Parts: sequence; C-alpha cells; structure tokens
Amino acid sequence: MDELNLNLLPRLRAWVDGVELAAESTGSRQERKPRREKNDQSLTTIEEYRRDRRINQAVGALFCLFLMLMLSACVLELPAFGRGDNPANNEVARRYIERGLEETGAANLVAGMILSYRVFDTFGESCVLFLAATCVTILLRRDKKNTTAQDLREMAREERQDRKDKDTILRTSVLLLLPVSVMVGFYVMLFGHLSPGGGFSGGAILGGGMILYARTFGTDHVRKFFNEHIYHLVKVVCLMGYAAMLCYYVLTGASGLDNYIPLGVPGRILSGGMIMPINLLVGFEVTCTIYAFYALFSEGEV
Repeated sequence: MDELNLNLLPRLRAWVDGVELAAESTGSRQERKPRREKNDQSLTTIEEYRRDRRINQAVGALFCLFLMLMLSACVLELPAFGRGDNPANNEVARRYIERGLEETGAANLVAGMILSYRVFDTFGESCVLFLAATCVTILLRRDKKNTTAQDLREMAREERQDRKDKDTILRTSVLLLLPVSVMVGFYVMLFGHLSPGGGFSGGAILGGGMILYARTFGTDHVRKFFNEHIYHLVKVVCLMGYAAMLCYYVLTGASGLDNYIPLGVPGRILSGGMIMPINLLVGFEVTCTIYAFYALFSEGEV
C-alpha cells in the first residue's frame, strides 16, 4: 500500500499543476519535451492576456478622465443663466412666450410648444415608446404552445401563488387609492393644455395604477378589461391617430392652407385646437407601454 501511494503521489501533484506525466515504461525526455513547451506557451498566452487587459484598463481610464475634463471645460464656458447674450434667449424662445397663447390657444405654454410647434419631435418620442414595447414583447413574450413541462408547472405555481397572496390591508388600500389615481390621471391628460401635466404625465399615473391593481389582485383580473388584443388595438390606434393629426399639421403649414380646427377660448377645457386629443392619445400610449413592461417582465404576457 505504501509503495502504491508513493507511485500515485507524483501523478497527483502533476494533475494539480496541470501537467500530464508519461508512463514510466514508455516515457522519455523526448516525449515530455513537447508537453513542457505546450505548458510554457499556455503560460505565455495567459501573461499576454493579463498584460493586454491592464493596458486596456489604463487606456479606458485615461479616456474617461479626458472626457470628464473636456465636459467640465465646456460647462465652465457656458453663459450664465438669464443673461441677455445667452443663446437660449433667441427669437425662438421669444416667439413661444409672446405669441404662444395666440397661435396655439393653450394656456400652458409648455404644452403648446411640445404639441404644436414641436409636435413632430413628440411624435418621434411616441414612436420610440411603440418600438420599445414591441422589442420587449418579442424578447419576453411567453409562448404557451412552445414551452416545456417544467415551464408549464412554473406558470401554474405562479398563478397559485398570486391567488394565495391576498393581503387585506393592501387590497383595501388599493381599492381606495385606485379610483383617485385614475381620476387624477385623466385630469392631467384632459387639462394638460391648461395646467402642468399632459399625456406623458397622465399616462404614467394611469399605468402606475394598473400595475398596482395587477400586483394586488393578479393579472387575471386586469385581463378582464385589458387583454393582449385590447393592448395591441389601443397602441396602434393611438399612434396612427397621432400620425393623422400630424399630417394635418404638416399639410396646412407646408401648403399655406387655413387651419379649420378652432383654437377655442384660452383657459377653457375646449381650447388649444388638437392639443387635448393629442394628449389623450399620448397618454393611452404611455399607459399601455408602462403596463406592458411590467406584465412582460413579471408574467411573460400582457
């Protein structure tokens, strides 16, 4: 037994070191030499990799430092806020302030600027939301027809767990807060052209309310009034409706045609032309996007 242990000890040491030993009966220096050269090459490759990694880290740190110094120098050269020679104080800003209420009919000049003067930019942001939700759906959507038995068992377990987790205090609080959040969300969207708010803010409030309801009562309750079909319908209709209104703006502005949509009396709910309908469309788009993100990341489906 002692002789066997003495024979296995060199092999064990070689195995730990990553070196293969040739059999004593057939081994020779000529056979062990290629193995040593191979090990030396491996060590050289590891050292080169570590050296290249240190060089890359040093270059990255120097580049970040250079970028920070350049940005700091640019910030120091910016003109003071409110000065007359500030580039922000130009004819564009003066046009918004002096004639914004007259040309847009919106008491909230920010809403008039975003959804009238710069409505094309806002449409681009809505398209970004649409594409983001589409990409998340493609990546995370759970296909029940293409799942394994383990996935089906996991889905069933999650559904049972959602039905068991029923906190009385949380359910009561949500039942009290949800109507208020829905009312505030619609108010922010409808009065976005009169007071601070708009489609993005109101949509975020409504989306948060839907997430709170789904987290408390389960996504099955939400699917009773908001399922995948309604989600796709609302997303497409809102985006296409926004695009149609934008085409009308472009057509009347580019062709010099008269705008037949009245601006209304500033300060009233029916004022601002198409700003309020656009706020509603943007709000529903944001609501669907926010809830879709939550549903897809948690359940794998809307």
